[in-house]
Amino acid sequence: MSNLLKQGDVWLANVLFKDKNEYKQRPVLIVGNELALDVDVIIAPITSKSPRSDFDVELEYWEEAGLYKPSVVRTSKIISIHGSELNRKLGILHPQDLQTVLRTCRRLF
Repeated sequence: MSNLLKQGDVWLANVLFKDKNEYKQRPVLIVGNELALDVDVIIAPITSKSPRSDFDVELEYWEEAGLYKPSVVRTSKIISIHGSELNRKLGILHPQDLQTVLRTCRRLF
């Protein structure tokens, strides 16, 4: 599966909401590079809610990424999920948006 996954891909995935202890299907961005992709995938959740911090990246080209609404990548919520939790590929993030997300990720670490 890992050769089908690439950094910058946008997928629908089953994401655990820890406060409610339940899974919901949500769009996510693969932020891990090809070297990090194995059985687990490093992702950042995508939301249509407003940015809450400097680590939320508003996507300029959200429609090109296969998203239905203006969206925000929450880089402060990066997690690792099992590849089997990815359900369906929605699209690919525009290179400009991906660079902004990765630059923001680097500020976190």
